Amino acid sequence: MAEAEQEGCAAFARLTAILPTSPQLLTDDQLVEYAGVVEAAGRFLDGLRLGVAREFDRRSDETLGEDSLARKLGARKPWGALETVTRTSAGEARARVIEASNLAKLPVFEQAVADGVLGRAQAEVICAPILKAVSVADPVAVEIACTELVNLSAALPASAVAEAARVWAAVLDPDGIQPQEKAAVEKRFLTLGRARNGLVKLTGLLPVEQAAAIRAVLDAYVNPRAGSSVAFSPTGPAADGIDPDGSKPALTATLEEPPVDSRSAKQKRADVLHAVFAAAARAPETPTMGGAHPSILVTVPKDVLESGRGAAWIDGEADPISSTAAQRIADSGGYQEVELSPTGEVLNLGRTERCFTPAQRRALAARDKGCVIPNCDVPARWTEAHHLKAWRDGGPTDVINAALLCWWHHFIIDDGPYQLRMGDDGVPEVRWVFGSHASPWVKAVHRPAPELTRAA
Repeated sequence: MAEAEQEGCAAFARLTAILPTSPQLLTDDQLVEYAGVVEAAGRFLDGLRLGVAREFDRRSDETLGEDSLARKLGARKPWGALETVTRTSAGEARARVIEASNLAKLPVFEQAVADGVLGRAQAEVICAPILKAVSVADPVAVEIACTELVNLSAALPASAVAEAARVWAAVLDPDGIQPQEKAAVEKRFLTLGRARNGLVKLTGLLPVEQAAAIRAVLDAYVNPRAGSSVAFSPTGPAADGIDPDGSKPALTATLEEPPVDSRSAKQKRADVLHAVFAAAARAPETPTMGGAHPSILVTVPKDVLESGRGAAWIDGEADPISSTAAQRIADSGGYQEVELSPTGEVLNLGRTERCFTPAQRRALAARDKGCVIPNCDVPARWTEAHHLKAWRDGGPTDVINAALLCWWHHFIIDDGPYQLRMGDDGVPEVRWVFGSHASPWVKAVHRPAPELTRAA
């Protein structure tokens, strides 16, 4: 009996010895062992099934005429005959025949599957890149690559080995990369779906070069940076339990760290992508639409905007947004009053109130450098200008009443945990509030140094 067959019989023997068993009744150690035994037996079954499929395919060759096994079983194709005999689905029978045929082009992998070293799922993802190169590659190099990948599969998950297979494929067929790139460029697309339940689905495919450029920017602002953490240092009077404004006790040493950003990496990527496009809309070189740079047009009744209760609508989107979101957009982007008659006739068109001019934004960028919330790395060009005293409450649209915030911190600023105010020296100050505790006020400068202490 061949060594592989002996190992297969041993795997089934180990499985049979512990059957029947219920995974729910096993300890952690027993479950891990059980999973390995089941998987080993499954790999040998995969090898047997693909071996049968390969032989059905060979014996059903059309050149055999009436001697074709498929014809004898009343089928036109080998997978039809396999479906009849095994009573599996047509799709599964066809998949087995195709996979077995592909493995025959890579004898090292074919033997590994037959020996139970690789299962079907492993072989499929690992072989796919090599199969694309096998027709033009040196057979000796292909055998070396396959051997290396089979050895790797003994220690690594199939997904990790598949990455190595893609590297090998590029080595085996270096000329195949450029045609693949051209095909990828033709398939690129980006779509924005319609709003449903307050969300719009973003889908698309990007060539590797474009994706890498976007990923580099996203990763730079999503990944934590060493040494960038900032603490509100409880020094001076605040350390003695007196808040600078006398309203709340200062934080104790156990609460000196600012709040942790609760966003997931995926959420941060979405916020960064939004910031990039918002910055692009303000760029001088961006094409205009109707004489103006790309803008979000929000329609909201005046009483709703002022009261903060009710709904608003963005032009082109079916779902409404909250009045709070409308206030935030107006805070940063400006507004224009339009008086309508009960029938919808325009009675009066007010002048556009620009909340912050380009010159004011440049001044804010020079002062704040970026989002002023500690630990936030978003640069000035990606931020929104925020009124420290809301414009709806009479706050002036001036540099002395403004600070730069990224979209996320602009979104949460009214609900905490951060609070902002303008310092006596014309520099914004920030603190954070936790229940009945509050940190000292500190100068709100972009990515301040860790030794930053309490503001004067």
